[in-house]
Amino acid sequence: MTATLCAFRACKSDTNAANSQISATLQRWRRQVAGRTDLAERRGVRPFALVGHRISGNVRGSLVPLDKLSFVALFDERDEEDRLATRLVGCRARLNAEHLLIGGAESSLFDKNVRLAPAGACGGRLDPRDGPLCELALSWEQHLERVNRHPHFPRRNLLRWPQWWCRVNTPAADVPTHDVDGQRLVRLETAVAGRLPIVAVYADVAGVPKRQVLAGTEPRRLLCGVQGDVVFDLYHSRFRRAD
Repeated sequence: MTATLCAFRACKSDTNAANSQISATLQRWRRQVAGRTDLAERRGVRPFALVGHRISGNVRGSLVPLDKLSFVALFDERDEEDRLATRLVGCRARLNAEHLLIGGAESSLFDKNVRLAPAGACGGRLDPRDGPLCELALSWEQHLERVNRHPHFPRRNLLRWPQWWCRVNTPAADVPTHDVDGQRLVRLETAVAGRLPIVAVYADVAGVPKRQVLAGTEPRRLLCGVQGDVVFDLYHSRFRRAD
């Protein structure tokens, strides 16, 4: 009986904590986003985009396995009905025969409109039960507003990507290997060019900002392109109709 009562109290405590977190998220959204809807519509699209990365699970050091790394972009645009939307797009990276592909419809994880009231786990709204994603969305939206207000805030013209490494099966004697975070690895571009059998891909995120600011009025131009062996598309997702 005592064990059952303790379990009930623990469950009730967890439920209360979850409800408190949801309530705090909704209150912050109302204060930060809903309370400034009219002002935001008059102001229009903020000519910036934020891009960063997230790491899932426990990773020691700066070397991150590709399957534990994701990328996020936040930006304004007008929707089909000419209403202001603030999109939060998440995606993964994958390797094909010639390039590292970041984002695009096949690798999209989510596509949320931060201006819509959080509700439920599906669709284009934030899920208030997902505390980490709501915190990221609202803190980034706040940062985007700060960047828009201060013209001298640091911003970039090109994205800075991690250094890409890979582990290969039996590298040839003439293929240079490097000691990276305690592992003998080959640069990804070297392995791809030499068509080496790649076992695993890693990103060295040392020195890469977790949040970068890009300046420009067209998100599609800012968030789609090619840099070296990286082909990226943080604009399109499988959750939206084709543009």
